[in-house]
Amino acid sequence: MSNAKSVFKHGSLKLQQKSTIVFASFSKKNYYLRFQVSAFILLEGCVPISPFMNFDYYLGGLVDKNSVRIANNTMIQRTDELWVFGEVSDGVLAEVALAKKFNRPVRFFSVSDDVKKIRELSTKEVTLEDVSPWMWDWVLEGKNIGRWHPRLQLKKTYPLIYPAYSKRNFFWQMQISKFCIEKRVIPLNPFMLFRYFLGDLVPRETIYRSNNNIVRISDGVWVFGEVSDGVLAEVKMKKEAGGEAKFFKIIDGNPVRFRKIPLKSIKFEDDLGKYQHVLESNNKE
Repeated sequence: MSNAKSVFKHGSLKLQQKSTIVFASFSKKNYYLRFQVSAFILLEGCVPISPFMNFDYYLGGLVDKNSVRIANNTMIQRTDELWVFGEVSDGVLAEVALAKKFNRPVRFFSVSDDVKKIRELSTKEVTLEDVSPWMWDWVLEGKNIGRWHPRLQLKKTYPLIYPAYSKRNFFWQMQISKFCIEKRVIPLNPFMLFRYFLGDLVPRETIYRSNNNIVRISDGVWVFGEVSDGVLAEVKMKKEAGGEAKFFKIIDGNPVRFRKIPLKSIKFEDDLGKYQHVLESNNKE
């Protein structure tokens, strides 16, 4: 009997090109255009980290608001650029100030329900929403406004985690993000960020490539529930990059619970159990 290990292959493993990670900053008055903002960034060849996608609106009140603010501050520090869409609100002002602090490039765009009508703006074309012009000038000049803005006084940062789970469990997306935040990690939740593939506003291959980039910048992968072929690919990528994965059982109930489990207790979808060795090693096959 042969002891050869089965070689795992998945189409997404061919889509590991590095892309620019963009934090999408916009006022809550434009919350309803969050899909269009993310689609625009994707179509520009970049990967959107949009707080209004990743956390909806403070996860519907499931978590403390400051936890989400700390998460957003951390994500600005970990992304490559910050793009502002539409008016500069008080929250956007703080995000631009943070981007300046971390030497991240900042760009400005209009916002529209038609992705094709979004265009880049100069700083002179930017509209302020309840923001003092002098404070906006200070931010553009890179001056410290921390004493005037409470969000800039939040100094904590948390690790970034990629929650990997099968589409069969996508309805647990908000509960999974809540669990992560309560564990003091920041979920970059693919089913939140790209809700369900942004209504096909962009090619699916673009979404898969973006997921891979989010796996790349994360500090680890947390797997929830049964391991699907897509989840297996995400864990494989992280382990080959020297990262770690943790595994959690989904315990259905009201409320749903998550319990950390050892490798031997992992369950697989379909006939994927023959690839368990992929989860056990950091070595490339």
